[in-house]
Amino acid sequence: MSHHRSTAGEHGLLPALRRAGWMSITAALVACALPYAARASRLITWVTPSRYVDVGKAQFNSPPAGEPVQSPALRVNILLPDGYNGHRRFPVLFLLHGHGDSYRSWMAPNNGDLTAIAPHLPAIVVMPEAAEGWYTNWWDGGKRGSDGTGWESYYLDELLPLVQRRLRILPSRSEHAIAGLSMGGEGALSLAEQRPDFFGAAASFSGSISIQRPEWPAAFNTQGQTYTNVYGDPAGFYATGHNPVALVGNLRYTRVFVRVGNGVALPYFPGEATNWFGAAAELELSQHAQEFVRAASAAGVAVHYEPTTGIHDWPWWRLALQAALKWGLFAPVPAAPSSWQFQTISQSGRAWDVRFRFAAPPSTLETFSLNDSVLSATGSGTATIHPDRGRSFTAQLPFSRRLQALPRRHHRRRSRAAHQTPGASPAG
Repeated sequence: MSHHRSTAGEHGLLPALRRAGWMSITAALVACALPYAARASRLITWVTPSRYVDVGKAQFNSPPAGEPVQSPALRVNILLPDGYNGHRRFPVLFLLHGHGDSYRSWMAPNNGDLTAIAPHLPAIVVMPEAAEGWYTNWWDGGKRGSDGTGWESYYLDELLPLVQRRLRILPSRSEHAIAGLSMGGEGALSLAEQRPDFFGAAASFSGSISIQRPEWPAAFNTQGQTYTNVYGDPAGFYATGHNPVALVGNLRYTRVFVRVGNGVALPYFPGEATNWFGAAAELELSQHAQEFVRAASAAGVAVHYEPTTGIHDWPWWRLALQAALKWGLFAPVPAAPSSWQFQTISQSGRAWDVRFRFAAPPSTLETFSLNDSVLSATGSGTATIHPDRGRSFTAQLPFSRRLQALPRRHHRRRSRAAHQTPGASPAG
């Protein structure tokens, strides 16, 4: 195991945990302020339809303690910030829940307690339902989510456009962040890897972010789903295409935050000393984090890495979110690099300023790259390419095609941005 510690590692965390002894006093003060905050910020809930997810097949979790059971639906909690009036625009944070949780968990006082740990956060927070879907179009013998388990298609092709249409969000990718815990940590990095043009920052808290570790399929099968049903062969292309470690190069121009515990409980939070599952799970996920950070370093991706004491439990994820907010989920990042590489197993999607669609679902990992206005692709199959500038074309992979050049002034601006390091500390 790594012995590196960042400033928010053990030495920085222990004083924070000592301060956590005052959490009851702080909570009381926050509670006194809630009537005013309630008038300023506002929680709304959407119920969203989907062509991709069959709610009758989804495995929904129990609600947070003290909250009523609801009929199955794809609900989304949205916390609108102070001053949201339908005219002023705000940053947006997609905040994803874990495997045993729901769209209500980040707001629930016994879970995320969002309004207490981040009062008056000047951003729109989108907290969608994921049930036990793993933020993935399930392999399911090659159906790829077409039988109602198309969770990633729901997020990328339905929810994301809906948020852009209905909410007043700022347009820059610097103002778009995604974060999540456990299963949601995997989802946050995986979705950010599929849409680096949109998400400027991605954060994983105790995430299962190395899903092709030899130990992981057996551990995954204890969670209620079967690994091969969700991802296919652990060594296959479909699992590779959903493995944050394998596609980490897609995050070359994205700010990345990874925080994980070491499986050791401390006596600051009740019940943690006997939470054996939480200890074992976090110890395994610390290995995921280390593998991700090593892969990121090899790919030239800067990661702000915070290994800490702690187990797989909500008190630590509340601290993780606070740490990520302090680190800066909305710090500047390049708008659009002039050169990039993008890998995918999706039949359709967006690689920066290029949309693509394959004639048939890919059977291998496809790679697109742009260098000096030349778009190249390796892999297999036939793809139709729709650049944001210039004419669309259809070509058999591999190919190399010059796209319409950007204006010189715009090109210089993008080139300078592409060589900026996106404000993260080195992998540690």
